[in-house]
Amino acid sequence: MAAAFPTLAIIGGGFAGTTLAVQARTAWPEARILLFEPDEPGPGLAYSTPDPRHLLNVPATGMSLHPDQPGHFATWLAGQPDAPPQEEEPCFAPRRLYGRYLREQFRAAVGEGVRHVPCRVTAVRPLPEGGFRILAEDGTEHRAAQVVLALGGFASEVGSPPHLFGNPWDPAALEGLDPEAPILMVGLGLTMVDLLLSLRGQGHRGPVLGISRHGWLPLPHVAGAFPPAWPIELPEGGPPDPRALMRLLRQAARKAEAAGQPWQAVLDGMRPRVQRVWQGWDGTARQRFLRHARSVWNLHRHRIAPAIAAFLAAERDSGALEVIAARLESWQPAQGGVEAVLRRRDGRQVSRRVARVLLCTGPDSGGAWCRQPPVPALLEEGLAAPDDLGLGFAVRPEGQVLSRNGQPIPGLFALGPLTRSCLWEVTAVPEIRAQASALLRRLALASGTRG
Repeated sequence: MAAAFPTLAIIGGGFAGTTLAVQARTAWPEARILLFEPDEPGPGLAYSTPDPRHLLNVPATGMSLHPDQPGHFATWLAGQPDAPPQEEEPCFAPRRLYGRYLREQFRAAVGEGVRHVPCRVTAVRPLPEGGFRILAEDGTEHRAAQVVLALGGFASEVGSPPHLFGNPWDPAALEGLDPEAPILMVGLGLTMVDLLLSLRGQGHRGPVLGISRHGWLPLPHVAGAFPPAWPIELPEGGPPDPRALMRLLRQAARKAEAAGQPWQAVLDGMRPRVQRVWQGWDGTARQRFLRHARSVWNLHRHRIAPAIAAFLAAERDSGALEVIAARLESWQPAQGGVEAVLRRRDGRQVSRRVARVLLCTGPDSGGAWCRQPPVPALLEEGLAAPDDLGLGFAVRPEGQVLSRNGQPIPGLFALGPLTRSCLWEVTAVPEIRAQASALLRRLALASGTRG
């Protein structure tokens, strides 16, 4: 009976779900696919920004949706009338253009075995005869032989508007501000950069205070042509523990510098080996990395375009952006604004009066993924379980979801950031694109067809 079902249901239509559906059109042409996404598939939260100031953090040459056509996005971009000039490489394109690209690629796939179901899924339940019953928010019911949970791009909590916005992507977060009003941003990562760009773009001139535990601003990519990746040699006896790994990378950076190469080349050389190292660590080693090295790894690994780095430097040099190492200890409304109490890294407590607080720490810190349907129902029914690190689902390396009892659920898979417990490096386009290709081969094999 399961053979009569649509072959595959994909839940989530951001980059992960979109690349899986588009790749399936050619890699697995026998498949019939349902993609569940309440909005138009493609951009997701990451690429839905309309602000042209928000740039990709990876050059256009590395952002193709198609693994067998690495220059596909760059070629598409060159044909867009509003694309930035590409005379100088690398080109960091506006994210809104990448969202447009993803929408167009999905639209081209629709009708060739791929169908968009514009609904949010509330529950996924296995059927006795095999396959799954999928319950949608509009009350409809669908069936599929296999299901992939391609969830990601979770919005943070609402917070307490208008004083504190937990979700900085809420359009109201930047509305109604006096151009001279002081703002507090909690978190100094990529989200903060986007919000600061948007603030200045709408004419805000007031001071911005940015805080984080370490007080580190994002680091830039190399200006101009990227250097070749620096070769990284791992010990023959297996991957080094987290402390030894960081020591190895520091040593490699010194050697690269002596050879006239930037430290960025070392991280680029390490990137293809990250999943192997992560899978070679036990739970204790992974926890040690997350506790002691995660911040410094993310700082060096997730870099920004040189033009954005220059913008941040100018903001800081002019005094418009103040950065301190601190955490938000408490806050309360005060005379139309907010009285924020900060605890500095040295233990001192300071108070600042601002017009608004924007939380730019991202949804991970609050476990927002656990509350996005159909995850609550899956967890409640024991069909899925959180991993031991709190990063996402407990899964096998190939993405098969594990039940509450640790048993694999036949036909149920996860794709993208919620598989970080097994892969860690699976949040960027190249890794998700490769993960989708490998998963398609497995799904086609399980269905009795060949991709």
